[in-house]
Amino acid sequence: MFCQELAAQIARDVLPELRDADVKLLCVGIGTLETARKFCDHVSFPRDMLYADPENQAYTALDLKKGLATTFFNIGTPQSILERATKDGAADLLAATARWKPWLPPKSDQGLQQGGVFVFEGQKLLFQHYDPSTGAHADLDTVIRAAVAA
Repeated sequence: MFCQELAAQIARDVLPELRDADVKLLCVGIGTLETARKFCDHVSFPRDMLYADPENQAYTALDLKKGLATTFFNIGTPQSILERATKDGAADLLAATARWKPWLPPKSDQGLQQGGVFVFEGQKLLFQHYDPSTGAHADLDTVIRAAVAA
């Protein structure tokens, strides 16, 4: 549900600004190419910007968090929901919940995988954010500023 919320926000709020600044966006998601295509169609995200990682190679290489301690059992998850509620009534999360569809990863332990955001200029890392818990994503305005400043 949180990844569906984030993908819709990126497509709506981030992508136009990055395109205007001629900045390329690539996203990686757990799952197969077929699932990635269905996900993109479901949340109106450009297919050519989502790469499928069925073996978790990118997540492992970036050392993204994984496990029960960083999923719904982490205090950061309800805190991130509360932050959304106080900001805008959790409008984007409620919209994602209304159209929510479960996406089962190829391996059951991938359901415990957290994500992150990385901004590169060539091979130089300009910005990084490791999601500390489920739904605790990077501030998208900060990501845009880092990407556009490159």
